[in-house]
Formats: sequence, structure tokens, C-alpha cells
Amino acid sequence: MSLPGLVCLALGWSAALWLLATALCALKPSPKMAQAIWRGAAALMFAPFLTSAFMPGLSQVAGQALPDMPMMEVLRVQPEADFVKAAQPSFRMPPIETMILWGLVAGWSVRVLCWGMGQARLQRLKQTSRPVVRPVRHWADAIGLRRVPAVRVIPHGAPFLAGILRPVIFIPAALISKQHTPQIIVHELVHLKRGDLLTRPFDRMVADLFWFSPFAWAIRERLDYWREAIVDEETADLTGDRIAYARALTQVARHARPALILPVAAFTLKKEGTLKMRLTQLLSETPHRPKRLGLAVVAALALAAPLALAQGSLIRGAAILPADAIAYSHAVLDKAKLTSAFGMRKHPVSGEAKEHKGVDLAEEEGKPVYAPVAASVTRAEMTRGYGNLVEISAGNTVLRFGQLKDIKVSAGQSVSAGTVIGSLGQSGQATGPHLHLEVWRDGAAVDPMAEQGLVLADSLFITENAGAKVSQPPSAPRAPLTPPAPQPVSAPDVELGGDQDGVQASEFCSGQTNWFKDRQVSDEWQARIDASRIANASAGLSLEKDWVPVSVDLPIPSYPTEAALQGKSGACLVMFDLGTDGVPANKIAECTDPVFNAEAIKLNKATFEPVMNDNGNLAEVKGVTYPLEFCIS
Repeated sequence: MSLPGLVCLALGWSAALWLLATALCALKPSPKMAQAIWRGAAALMFAPFLTSAFMPGLSQVAGQALPDMPMMEVLRVQPEADFVKAAQPSFRMPPIETMILWGLVAGWSVRVLCWGMGQARLQRLKQTSRPVVRPVRHWADAIGLRRVPAVRVIPHGAPFLAGILRPVIFIPAALISKQHTPQIIVHELVHLKRGDLLTRPFDRMVADLFWFSPFAWAIRERLDYWREAIVDEETADLTGDRIAYARALTQVARHARPALILPVAAFTLKKEGTLKMRLTQLLSETPHRPKRLGLAVVAALALAAPLALAQGSLIRGAAILPADAIAYSHAVLDKAKLTSAFGMRKHPVSGEAKEHKGVDLAEEEGKPVYAPVAASVTRAEMTRGYGNLVEISAGNTVLRFGQLKDIKVSAGQSVSAGTVIGSLGQSGQATGPHLHLEVWRDGAAVDPMAEQGLVLADSLFITENAGAKVSQPPSAPRAPLTPPAPQPVSAPDVELGGDQDGVQASEFCSGQTNWFKDRQVSDEWQARIDASRIANASAGLSLEKDWVPVSVDLPIPSYPTEAALQGKSGACLVMFDLGTDGVPANKIAECTDPVFNAEAIKLNKATFEPVMNDNGNLAEVKGVTYPLEFCIS
């Protein structure tokens, strides 16, 4: 679930719990029962978030069958290409989830700061206190306390109890010699006996964590009130005079209203009106306790518990936004080059027109890939064609991120916009680091570039031959088609698609797309292919017809100077033997123009994953072919 959804859920859930507890307390329960009701409401505030850790997520959209992509793509090398800078706004507001997160962190920071300031004030107040001798032992024995707390005088404020290991009762100087001092001391002893020093921080935690909910603060105030009401009742019973205790309560309220915020429970509460409520509760006749109160509490729990579990399941994995209301709020990549757009493309090998069902975004390997919207992870696994694949679902919209170097999320996990789901790579059948992104809605592929609100990259360049229809400003300069000097390329542009018939790629070099299929195979080339099949079979290698090696490091060829000066484009096939170390050996090349042969045959810095035979041993693979294109757009 998204962060705004979590905040809205917390607000609605706290309101429901406050209304439910208020309705139960309208039945006039005893103070202890009322405290139990409000503590139950406070505990149920956390229930959906705690149960989400182990509850199964609500199902969303079933994972659709993924097409295989069995064919290796052609590696393309080109001089420095023309790019169109995609239009980006000069200033973009941070995502709403980011702003909400900042607000939550700021609120929690303020709560921690207030607690720290309260602790500092408390320590300074303790340092100004002085010991005083007051008769406490007989009251402690009457209450059943083994340890008798010390009594100290403070200059001002309200009486309070502090110190878990060494509890001390602090009484302001204006009240230490009054006739109501015994009631004050007994009041604090009852707090100590009941363990309020330990339970009070947990009672107040509901407002510290859910500070943005006024209902959480109301629950906290009710807990503070009923804690004091219980102690008032027990203290009045111990001292034997409710009227005298009521006078003591009034006297303390008149002379010692809390002047400072302290992380302790004071004798009087700060909120106006609570004194009157405490006096009314103390002096009124014990009301008739309805027999149906227990049934009402059981019914309330029977209603609240399933709701808490359902919300936990919703937090775990349910998407709350319908398809037409998806709000993308984060870019998929920080920067990227769009090398292949969505739509019909000619296959680089077969030349057939087929549909490319996604977009390819080339960038340096290892760059983070972000979830652009709050969603649930429906798949996170290694696949044949997509490589490391993450699939996320929001409503009936599915986004697929293929060719990841690694995966940072797991299936069933909820992610927020901006969550890193993996890093860009080339884990599938690809020849260069890139991200293959698909958007599916109601079982049909959608053009990611046309998806409303979806930002592919904060800084996006679109290659002119990517097939994307992007309007260019009239004044945009264009580089000449034939460069004046060769421009080596440090990393190739990568094209990747994904339909059931294989890899999709755009037509890149004019007149070269059919050469791979229609070229005349030389006798030397054919003889080596035939010999390779026999050698591979003898080595115990069972290779499928469409088998291709998994690249570790791509070749980094340079564009031949002579070809660049003449504006020539070309295509090549390189054949080599793949050693057990993953390094190509015995390389030969055939190209459309001999000017490309010398550079193609180098396969500079290319390495592949070694191959194991049927016995599980590393084996040399003969006759591996690798396609290249040298292109000038």
C-alpha cells in the first residue's frame, strides 16, 4: 500500500477505534474497565501494521504468461549519434509520497525533541530538589510496597513520581506542609504499586507514533484521565475520606498547576475540564454497571479484530487505486537513452515485421531502477528471456522490468514510489546493459511513453533511430550524417523486446537488415560450422538450436576510421570457439564490406560465461557466432 494510503488508513482506523471506545464507555463502566477499553483501543491501533508482517497479501492481478526471447540481438556500433533531449519540466515537485514521508519524519523528530527537552527539564528539576522527612513507611506497608520511596521537595510545579529503579516522590514547596500532604503521598504510592511508571510510556506511545491523527491524541488523553481516576478512587478508599481527598485534589490544582512539560505523570492533568470530571467521578455514587457491558466488549472485539486482520492483509499486498487513477510519482531511472521504442519493428536477423511490446532504456550497468508507483510485487525471479525480472501490479496495471542485474524486492512485497526494485543489467539474452520496460493493462501491452504520468528517466535522451515519435524544437541543431572523424563508442546501444516469436529490434542500418539471413555462406565458414557440430557433440554438449552464450563483458569495438570517413555502414558475423575461461578464441569474421573485418574480428574485451557439458564439466564450445553492425544513421 502507498504511504498516503497508510496515513489515510491510520486516520480512519483511529477514528473508528475512538468512536467504538467512546460508545462502550457510555455504558458507565468502572474506571478499571474503562482503562482496559481505552488500552485495547490503543493496542488495536498497531494491530493492522503488526499483522501485515505475517498476513498474506490480498491478490491483485494474476501474473500473465511471459514470452520467451531466445535469440541473441545484433550488437550495434556507431559513431557519435544524434540524440533528441526529451522535454522535461524545469522544476518538478517532489512526489507526494516523498513529501508525506518528510512530514512524518519531521513530526516524529519533534516528538523525540519534546521528549528530550522534557527529560532535560526533569533532570534540572531533580537537581534543585532537597530531601525532606515525611512519614511514608506506614502508608507503604498498608499498600503492600516492599520498597519505600524517598520524598523530596521541588521549588514549583505539581507533585509527581519518577525513577523506575529508585522511585522518588517530588512535592512542591507550597504543598509540603499542608494538611493534604498525606493524600498526595498516598496517591503517588498507589501509582507506584500499580506499575504506572512502566505502563504510562506505552499508553502515550499511540500519540507519539500516530501524531498526525487527532483521534490518537484523544485516545491518549482518555488513557491519562482513567489512569488518574483509578488512582483517585483507590487513594480515597485508603485514606477513608473522599471529601478530604477531593479537597486535596482541588488544593493541588489551585497552587500547583503544571508549568513545564515533563515526561512523568503529574498529580493534576493539564487539560482544562479534567479536574471537574475527576471530582464528579470521585464524589458521585457508584453507578449501576450494566450487565450487557461484557457482551458489548466481546462484540466490539469480534468486530475490531477481523477488521485489523483485513487491514493487515491490505497493507501487505493490496493496491487501493483503480487503473484509471494510478498516480506515477517517481522516474524509473535517473537518466537513460531510449534505444528502442514501442511498436512494430523489423527483426534484425529475419527482417520480419513484429511488435516490440516495451521500450529499451540503455544506461550504465548497476544503476538503480525505481518503482514509479506504489504497487505490489507479483513476480521477482530469473526468467529465460527477460533475465532477472520484477513485475509490479497496481490495480489492473502491470509493469515489467527485465534484464536487471539483481533484484532488491520479493514477490508479495508492497513497494512505494521511489523504492529501488533492482539494478540495471543484462542478465537475460541481451548484448548490453539496459532496462526492458513493459506496461500491461487488462492483458494488453501499452506504450510506456504514452502512459499518462509515467516518467521513464529524469534525464532522457532518445536516439533518432529508436522509432519514437518525439517532436523536436525548430532550432534544435543536427549533426551531419557523416562524421568528419571516427568516434569510438564506449558502450553499445541495446535493443530488446519481448513477444512470443523472439527478440524485437529496430531497423538500424539501411540496407543491412536482411544480410544476416540472405548472405552467401563461404565454404570455409560452412566447413567450420559442420566441424563444430561434430566437436560439440563429442564433448557432450547438448545445445539447443537457438542457444546463445551469456555475455559477461560486451565487446568494445571501434568504428573503423576509413568507414566513418566514407559514411559506410556494415554488418558482420564473428565466429569463435568459446574456451572454458569464457574468452573467445580462433576468431574469424565475415562482413558486408572488408573494411569492417579487422575491427570485428577483435571482439575486444568480450567474455562469456563458461559452458558445462552433460557431465557437469566445463567444456569448450566450437563455432559460436556473434552478430555486429557498424552503423551511421
